[in-house]
Amino acid sequence: MKVIYDTTEFTGDRAVVALGMFDGVHIGHQTLIRRAVALARELEAQSVVCTFDRHPLSVLCPEMAPKALLPLDENLKKFERLGAEWALVQAFTPGYGATDALAFLRSLVAELRVKAIVVGENYSFGAKGRGNAALIRRMAGELGYRAEIVPPVMDGDVVCSSTRIRQLLEAGETGHARRLLRIEAEGDAL
Repeated sequence: MKVIYDTTEFTGDRAVVALGMFDGVHIGHQTLIRRAVALARELEAQSVVCTFDRHPLSVLCPEMAPKALLPLDENLKKFERLGAEWALVQAFTPGYGATDALAFLRSLVAELRVKAIVVGENYSFGAKGRGNAALIRRMAGELGYRAEIVPPVMDGDVVCSSTRIRQLLEAGETGHARRLLRIEAEGDAL
């Protein structure tokens, strides 16, 4: 897997992009990344997982920033194990956080020659989090990409999320948290 830090470093012909923070690369993230990898094969494109070098809240509202579940290098190893061909690690700065959602989307599609974008239902992006999965779906026709919105992955009757895993760790349920973070062979039961 090639790790890049700017969209201009992407040398592939076209990309299927998975967007997210991907902190810890839990089972929900894994489902999304696997979908992007499979779709890239289907569309004869390269899979690109886009993430940040730090949690956005560490820049936008440091007092509310959660502790990272895993360091970035461990998350990158997980991307590779899931089959990603590229990882775009964007530096999250105040200026980047102020980028208009539509401007971000247009730029991403143009610079990575995007054939498809894969996100979770609750994904938000752009200034003040105004971009979301609905915007990605709505702009697909105009910008010429396929939008794939992945539904939440459940942990029993609770959505699997990085927040959920932090709650489990705080409650001392480390075994349960580890199960949600472990990469299983596709189709294995958790």
